Amino acid sequence: MNAHFQLNGFVKSNEVCSLHKTQKILAGGNLICPMCANEFLAAEKSKQQAETNKAVFEKHIAGAMLPDRHAYSAFSNYQTRTQGQANALNQCANYAQRISEKQCSNFIMVGSTGTGKTHLACATAKNLLKKGLKARYITSEEIAQRIMNAWDRDSKDQSEEAVIYEFAQYDLLIIDEYGLHDREKRTELVHKVLTKRYDSKKPTMLISNFTLKKLKDDLGDRLWSRFQHDGLTVVECNWNDARVINQ
Repeated sequence: MNAHFQLNGFVKSNEVCSLHKTQKILAGGNLICPMCANEFLAAEKSKQQAETNKAVFEKHIAGAMLPDRHAYSAFSNYQTRTQGQANALNQCANYAQRISEKQCSNFIMVGSTGTGKTHLACATAKNLLKKGLKARYITSEEIAQRIMNAWDRDSKDQSEEAVIYEFAQYDLLIIDEYGLHDREKRTELVHKVLTKRYDSKKPTMLISNFTLKKLKDDLGDRLWSRFQHDGLTVVECNWNDARVINQ
């Protein structure tokens, strides 16, 4: 029969845990090892935290609105056949790291279609989402349309100012297909979002099929200056269309 005795408020036993070589205590009618109990509780806490992190990630990735085609796009599966592609991958990975460290800088990718710009942008977003940050993917046309839709609504929460404010809250906003829309009023609306993010000290990734010169001209001197203020990385994707090569 095991002997029991009171020590430090616990009923201890002479029975020893075979794993930790410590005396077991009587709890709830059972003899347990305190170290085993602590390890079990730590494992449960870690499991619960992992489940919470997963739920947060799933919520954030749903809110990121990444294109279905890029559901599995990541840095790890971006193909680098040229030095330019390797540089683009490295620059995006470094940028994601800087944003995760709360550095406010902007990023521009320009180049023709099929060069993997959207793939890298979505990979950048996922990298940040996994770290608990909020990223949002949207096209330039969709931004302009969202703001114009607000003009037809009476709700105060759907005013032009409210929509622009919403786009200014993300830790990273990715604006794709810049320039593929009406060249007048819609461009002005997109510029309002860019300006608001500058004022809010929030980083933006801008993607366009324009040449860098045409993009600078389209943004204008004032907005281009602001876009560079906190640091700007530019990647020019000047290699062949991968969609055609892989056919």
